[in-house]
Amino acid sequence: MEITLFIFILLTLLVLGTHIGVALGSSALVILLIFEGTNLTVISQQAFESINDYALAAIPFFILVGDIVMKGDLAKRLLDLADLILRRIHGGAAIAAMIVSVFFASISGSSVASTTALGKNVVNLLGEKGYPKRFIAGLVATGGTIGLLIPPSLSFILIGSMMGIPIIDLFTAGIVPGILQGVMLILVTWWISRKNRWESEFHNIKVTPKMIGERFKSSSGILFLPVLILGGIYLGIFTPTEAAAVAVFYALLLVIILKKTNMRGVWTMFKGALLQSGMVYLIIIGGALTAFMLQSLGLTQGLINLIAGSGLEAWQFLLITNLLIILLGLFLDGISVIVLVSPLLFPVAIAAGIDPIHFAVILTLNIEIAAVTPPVGLNLFVMSGLTKIPVEDVAKGVGPYYFVLIISLLLVTYFPQLSLVLLK
Repeated sequence: MEITLFIFILLTLLVLGTHIGVALGSSALVILLIFEGTNLTVISQQAFESINDYALAAIPFFILVGDIVMKGDLAKRLLDLADLILRRIHGGAAIAAMIVSVFFASISGSSVASTTALGKNVVNLLGEKGYPKRFIAGLVATGGTIGLLIPPSLSFILIGSMMGIPIIDLFTAGIVPGILQGVMLILVTWWISRKNRWESEFHNIKVTPKMIGERFKSSSGILFLPVLILGGIYLGIFTPTEAAAVAVFYALLLVIILKKTNMRGVWTMFKGALLQSGMVYLIIIGGALTAFMLQSLGLTQGLINLIAGSGLEAWQFLLITNLLIILLGLFLDGISVIVLVSPLLFPVAIAAGIDPIHFAVILTLNIEIAAVTPPVGLNLFVMSGLTKIPVEDVAKGVGPYYFVLIISLLLVTYFPQLSLVLLK
């Protein structure tokens, strides 16, 4: 009865256009107050504790870094460097775009931020070389998803803070799957480009060490940023939150030195990051209240008992989990899915003998798929806006890459060593 009413209220609010964070929190609040008689003080404490976590302070900083890189036009320098180095290869510019997508994953930690930062520059570069808009849009939309997997990942920061898992362990667990997925996406890009003979006329263009050196010099500032972030974290100099703050300072200093912004531009960046962060925190609060409601109703423990009594093996549970999360991803954004399912599924996964770090990587891979899956896939809408083509055409461009995402998910799901090898 209570769960049915919760779902009805939630769906009604979403249909009316209510923000997902408000919809989750309001629906849970009704159930807690009316059916459970929960004190408002307890509810407010749950809401406060859900965001009273030092690790979550990294979120606005990493969002801001991605915004600075995008508006400071730093992505173009890297793209030009990679394009020059790979110019004599079939699809060199497209491969360069995918490699730079992987690089930006180590800066922003966000799928949408990576897609947005690279989108305009890639559209211009590949468009000039005759690539179809559908292919360009699919490439960038898919490449941006790696931002969720390669550290520093906002997905891992959120999961770690919610479930009490060391964030640096989650970052480490994402490295091998992220690199594996990046290599697979690069190979598919090369294969498609070779098949269509894109850029074949550029093979004889001369590329000299001097030309590469000049572009490397102009890109050196942004090239150092992931070294600063990841090096600082893994050498124990910074916590992830401190690394995010240092990255903001460095990126701001870089764009100011390069005269890519002014004080008005800086204020606009800070304002945008503040608004985006507020929406993220609102979703976290709504998800936390929903999780508290489910716990109060005994659903979490009931689900654990159900799985234990059903005789399901771990691989069967993971298969069902993947299908469930992909289904939710059709209608909800990644952050909403994480805050909604993590408190419910992590205890069940642990009870089934699944390593929580491995399960976090599986969840993140599912969120990657959601980012490029209609009708809510945010990366599809970003690239639709940049290329001026319909969302369905962007989805068709993602098609060949979609199989890579599914294969990556299956490999990581059933070969946990891929996630845990660096933690041994």
